[in-house]
Amino acid sequence: MNHIEVRHADSDLVERFAHRLRLFDSNVDGIVRRRDVVATAERLVRGFGIAPQSIGAERVRAGYEMLSLALLAEFGDVACDEIAVRGFTAALTADPTRMADVGRRIARADAAAVRECLAPIGEAVKAEHVAEVIVVLGAHPGHFPVIQHTLERDGALIRLTAAIRPFADYFTGCDYPGLYGRPQGRRMAESDGQCGVG
Repeated sequence: MNHIEVRHADSDLVERFAHRLRLFDSNVDGIVRRRDVVATAERLVRGFGIAPQSIGAERVRAGYEMLSLALLAEFGDVACDEIAVRGFTAALTADPTRMADVGRRIARADAAAVRECLAPIGEAVKAEHVAEVIVVLGAHPGHFPVIQHTLERDGALIRLTAAIRPFADYFTGCDYPGLYGRPQGRRMAESDGQCGVG
């Protein structure tokens, strides 16, 4: 890979992060507020019928609460409780080494949400079930087929114990480019299939 290819790969990866952050932007103004991230947890709890006072509901809420605080501390304006998507993107572009930690945090929160929301189905779920969770996370409902197709590449069923894999691979740029639907104004790049997280 030459220098230009590395820069292109970095910009594609930064766009993956920005696309995921935009899913929290409830009023599409380019600003993600802490309450937007926390509201995601409540949408998941209500949308999937998780008992509000259950351990599962608390895991979902805690995952997004911790994520919101970490993103705010690292990329946001703490006084206003918000993160500008542009600022987030600029920070990752300026220092791509920050992506690993941020990617792990988002992947853990999203994978935990999938596990808790889909636990009543059983130990293994269909790609369409995971796609339903991702749409409730904020992905465009019209992108449901793209998300489902992206997840089906691993086979008919996804084990909940391995739910972290697609999210972790998405944030390392290794695979699953359509996991959160189609990025705005971009064609999805095909995966090079060179890495994976077990």
